[in-house]
Amino acid sequence: MSLIVDNISYSYEIESGISKNAISNVSFTVEQGEFIGLIGHTGSGKSTLIQHLNGLIRATSGSIYYEGQDIYDEKFDMKKLRSHVGLVFQYPEHQLFETDIFKDVCFGPLNQGLSQKDAEYRAFEALRQVHLPENLYYQSPFDLSGGQKRRVAIAGVLAMKPDVLILDEPTAGLDPKGRDEILDHIASLREELGITIILVSHSMEDVAEYVSRIMVMNHGHLVYDDEPKKVFAAYQELETMGLAAPQVTYLMHELNAQGISVPSDVTTVKEATKVLADLLTQSEKSSTSKR
Repeated sequence: MSLIVDNISYSYEIESGISKNAISNVSFTVEQGEFIGLIGHTGSGKSTLIQHLNGLIRATSGSIYYEGQDIYDEKFDMKKLRSHVGLVFQYPEHQLFETDIFKDVCFGPLNQGLSQKDAEYRAFEALRQVHLPENLYYQSPFDLSGGQKRRVAIAGVLAMKPDVLILDEPTAGLDPKGRDEILDHIASLREELGITIILVSHSMEDVAEYVSRIMVMNHGHLVYDDEPKKVFAAYQELETMGLAAPQVTYLMHELNAQGISVPSDVTTVKEATKVLADLLTQSEKSSTSKR
């Protein structure tokens, strides 16, 4: 699987009749199995960009290629693209509409042309993958908690067997426990299924913990595309864009400023814990040797 975005731009008309660029000259390639974080301040173009990836929005200029085919070619099957590139919206209510959860998750496979039996098998499989309790399968999706609704929305996309799963702020509004559960499940799905994940998030901690590549949008432009440590090393530049590095990165810089030598490229709590534990061990050994 490969998804190539080649110099796309998108403009929309505002009330005065003047066009405004939402994204400008964006290019990148997504390979099979990647876990990508997409970050940017509100209005930076993140949501507009991801809606291009499965054809919900057509670029004003530029091209997008899926498996070497131009998705804007007249003969290209856009319905097939949306089966391979699944998008889970920020608000699950925008995707849930059936009278019960099981019917909702069956909708995608049925729309792909599968038989009722095969669609039901896919639905059971997807709901199990997101760890939704079976006693909820035939309840209304609108009676669920926020975290459960997100699981159902993700299951509805997984049931179509996508190669790419795009999640727009999947943890928005969840408490820390619910956020960790959702992200852990997403990471597990990537390991189990080998699918590509693109995670849109405002949480630098979440992005640093899970992804292997970060893309940063700013005023419609893709300004960074690199591994997390290299992106967060530019934390001062990120701050000018209304973003930041993970809190532990600031902690490491502060320790260095206080004369305590620690790596400044630490981005996760796990890394910071190890660094501080090693520092404490060294301090204890030094104290013991002086006695």
